[in-house]
Amino acid sequence: MTVKKPLDAEDPMALVGVGLEKDPDDRALTEMARCFVEEYARMGWSGDRILRLFRNPFFRGPHQILRTKGEGFVRGLIDTMDSIRHRAQPPNGSGE
Repeated sequence: MTVKKPLDAEDPMALVGVGLEKDPDDRALTEMARCFVEEYARMGWSGDRILRLFRNPFFRGPHQILRTKGEGFVRGLIDTMDSIRHRAQPPNGSGE
C-alpha cells in the first residue's frame, strides 16, 4: 500500500549525509561493494563505467572500497555481475 500526500514546499528535498561512529568492517565493505555494483549494473551501466565510479573520489563510499579492498576486488565483482547478466539473457538477445 502506497500512501501519498500533497507536495509541501517545506518538505526537505536535499540529500543528507550522516557520519558513522566507526568505519565499516571488511564484511560491511564487501556487502556495500556488491550492492553498488549490482545497482549500477541493473541500471545498464557497463563494467568500465562502474569501475570509473569507484575510482572517482567524489563518490566516497565506492572510492573508500576501492582504496581499502583494491581494484582487483572491484573488478572481480564487476566481472561476476557481467557473467550473471550474460547468463540471464536469452540466446536470441530479444529479452523475452
